[in-house]
Amino acid sequence: MDYGRDESGRLGDGRHGGNKDAERTERQLSYARRCPYHKDAARTAILSSTWRRHWRSIPQLVFHDDGFATRRFDGSRIAPNKLILNIYKSLLVHEGPIAKFVLAVPGMTPCNEIDHIVLHLCSRGVQELTLVFSREAIVNLYYKLPSSLFSSTAALHLNRLKLGCCLFSEPPWFVGFSKVTDLELCRVSLQADFFENFLPKCPLLQYLVMDNCSGIEKLELDAPRLKMFSFAGDYQLQEFCFKSAPLLVVLILNLDVVQKVNQLVASFASLPALQNLCLLSDPINFLLISRPRALFDSFEMERLLVCLIMSSPNLQTLIIRREVSPLLEDRPADSLATGIGRLLEEEEHHSGGGPPPCLQQLREFAIEGGLGAPLDLELARFVLATAPQLVKIQIRPSRLLCYDDVTKFMKEVMRCKRVSSEVRVVYAWDGEQD
Repeated sequence: MDYGRDESGRLGDGRHGGNKDAERTERQLSYARRCPYHKDAARTAILSSTWRRHWRSIPQLVFHDDGFATRRFDGSRIAPNKLILNIYKSLLVHEGPIAKFVLAVPGMTPCNEIDHIVLHLCSRGVQELTLVFSREAIVNLYYKLPSSLFSSTAALHLNRLKLGCCLFSEPPWFVGFSKVTDLELCRVSLQADFFENFLPKCPLLQYLVMDNCSGIEKLELDAPRLKMFSFAGDYQLQEFCFKSAPLLVVLILNLDVVQKVNQLVASFASLPALQNLCLLSDPINFLLISRPRALFDSFEMERLLVCLIMSSPNLQTLIIRREVSPLLEDRPADSLATGIGRLLEEEEHHSGGGPPPCLQQLREFAIEGGLGAPLDLELARFVLATAPQLVKIQIRPSRLLCYDDVTKFMKEVMRCKRVSSEVRVVYAWDGEQD
């Protein structure tokens, strides 16, 4: 194949000919710049000395399975020590600042050599750092973050941090990440006082994602600049409350972690700016990690849902998602439909008989996963009848549900009274696009 040869037949160096360079799309070049081991990057690099010098100064280094050579030509995986050696070589020849560094290679296990890489990156003033290791690793084999990550140099430059399968233990002398705005933790072992001790040291934090983390015992959120908070996974929390989050707009919450419903309901008064609320629930896990009768108390879960909705006057999007559970089928209809209806009537009465103020800005409502028909039907009927700005209500049942039951449920929803003339009901099986 002819790679940009000039009229004399020699390889072009970017100054003579080099027509192949101009023919590459911007998307390919952009991806090649980020991933120095991508095959297109390798082809481009031999075209000219200009490109070879370019690889030494790119500000973003991304090592993941898509762009990093983790397999040989015969398909066998390269040994982890060889992968680390390749990363070492890239860092040794690199010139200039490193703004972003991503290490997310499936199957890579933690090793001591990564400590040296983190130390080198912190000394170079890295701004975005991602360290994600094998999801199959058990907690005892998680990567323990080195003290260099908490150094004053790292604290001055780091603004985005993403960790996966790591042990997070801040040293006593840690003063905080003064510039971090994005923090994502997946399967990270944390200290019990993470919310009390660490979060206050991140004054600019705006986005916080926590998925299946361990070690924490209570959640007391005090983040004056936080705009998005996702808290999913299996937890056993003794305390749960939002002390202060005046700017929080998006909240994704797993209801299974709540052991004291009253604490959660009362704390929602601290979220005046909430617009998007996504509630996750798995009844089976709830029964395993919480009180045996908590799920089946007459008004416990119903009151929680209603109070959450009523405590969010700026709510624009409401998503209720839970797993399919045959246990819900045994619940009496009176406990669900009549109970939720009575609670909603009480709220309407307290609001002067008119539509509750919390639903005046609601635009999208969705029910996904398992459908406990009486409860979900009452919620859908209530939302359709009291949300004047509603434009979309989406029903996305799980494929595990009976088709006839879902069809019956959809017919009931279509008969509900609507106060919004623009609302449309969207139906899609779980996994389909609407």
